[in-house]
Amino acid sequence: MKRIELRHCFKASPHWLWEMIVDVDHYRYWTTAFSQGSTFIGDWSQGSKIRFVMDDETGNFSGMISEVVVNDWPTIISVKHIGLVMNGIEDTESEQAKFWTPAYENYTLRPEGLDQCWFIMTQDIPESVEAEFIENWKNAFELIEERLKSIELTTYPITIQSTSTLSSEQLWERLTQSELVKKWNFASEDWHCPKAENDLRIGGEFHYEMAAKDESMAFDFWGIYTHIEKNQSLHFTLGDHRKVSIELHDKPYGCLVIERFEPEQENSFHLQRLGWQAILNNLTKVE
Repeated sequence: MKRIELRHCFKASPHWLWEMIVDVDHYRYWTTAFSQGSTFIGDWSQGSKIRFVMDDETGNFSGMISEVVVNDWPTIISVKHIGLVMNGIEDTESEQAKFWTPAYENYTLRPEGLDQCWFIMTQDIPESVEAEFIENWKNAFELIEERLKSIELTTYPITIQSTSTLSSEQLWERLTQSELVKKWNFASEDWHCPKAENDLRIGGEFHYEMAAKDESMAFDFWGIYTHIEKNQSLHFTLGDHRKVSIELHDKPYGCLVIERFEPEQENSFHLQRLGWQAILNNLTKVE
């Protein structure tokens, strides 16, 4: 293996460069420098398994299977590639898998003055593809620059995702049946959802009580449905006028759930992502 290092100074804070990495919509934009249709499946929490793949026309995927070994917001992400995924099947033992792994890919975000930040990337790759990967990374940095300039970051939707062995029909029931909502709609074990009301129609409202178990805090999380496609997608506007969409995509391995929500301005994108991701993971886990 050959370790390469490339760096680029962006006119952006580490927080926004972090979003370019961990948000699937942003990630898909700049990784076209490596291959059209590149994406990841999973999340970037430390210790989690994540797949860097391309979907094919059958819904299967091929690429790398990896582990997130360091996640230190907003400065360092380290990923260890441990095997290949071919047509959805993990491979860590073949000669081809051993050609590419084990290998580390590390991102360091280092502030430089006011609103500037170095993106420093180190990656272990087979020496035979060194020149190709260096060129791809240079193109990727240009696409990140383009992305940062072309969107309004403070209001751009945050995208999270989760996979489940449950079907879209089963997940739809969890999303829309009040008694089932109460079983997953909380971000941590010291919170719960003791009450849920749901009027599932365009213009109908849902009201979910989000409450601390020690009764120190509670609030009404509510919204109005704007678009409903059974077993496929659910769109609504929250009480503070922020828009949210949830998409269910059946795959050979189960269901991919993609959720997009407009951010609020009091908390960092990082904290919002963590909370919403925890709730989404509760929705998709098999009990």
